[in-house]
Amino acid sequence: MDAILQIQERTTEGKKVKTLRNQGITPIHLYGSQFDSASMQVKMTELIDVLNLAGFSSPITLNVGKENIIAFAREVQRHPLTEQIIHVDFQIVDKDDQVEVEVPVNLIGESPAVKNLGGVLIKLMETIRISSKVNVVPKLIELDISVIESLEQSILVSEIEVAEGVQIVSDESFAIARVIPPRIEVEEEEVDESEITEGEESEDQADTDESVDSETAGKSE
Repeated sequence: MDAILQIQERTTEGKKVKTLRNQGITPIHLYGSQFDSASMQVKMTELIDVLNLAGFSSPITLNVGKENIIAFAREVQRHPLTEQIIHVDFQIVDKDDQVEVEVPVNLIGESPAVKNLGGVLIKLMETIRISSKVNVVPKLIELDISVIESLEQSILVSEIEVAEGVQIVSDESFAIARVIPPRIEVEEEEVDESEITEGEESEDQADTDESVDSETAGKSE
């Protein structure tokens, strides 16, 4: 499904934009290196649907009358209490432009370290920053975790394979996913230490009680 958003020119500015929001309309701003910045507006419900579909990594087609403009959502401002979207900035691009975007990482497959050794899979990065032309920006990057066969083994950014024309910008030394030892081992060790401590306290208390009994017996004599 393509991300297409119907937008209109906006004449309301400043504090008066609150009236638009009360009518279910969100103010937006368009900018770009080859584009004159413009104040626009869009229906809030349609804006939310498109942002949920495209996020910040996929191009969005902005429809202004008979004109279609390609853009990326760059900054979303929200109300500090209600979390309602109150303003969005869109960067206008050309299909042949080179852009940098954050692309979601999706883990697929099953790790033998998890299945056979009881390890716990930890996802360390939710997105990877890439550079590519607009028309080849991947919607997501799939990462097969079946290569993680031992505990404490990681998959690094440098191990990701991307399509031709796509370049990874994120630091290649960063780990994306890791399998750590099962947590139950740590819990068992803590329980054992607790039991030992309690045992030592019981023995100490028994020695104290015996000492008190001896002193009491001596005084009675």
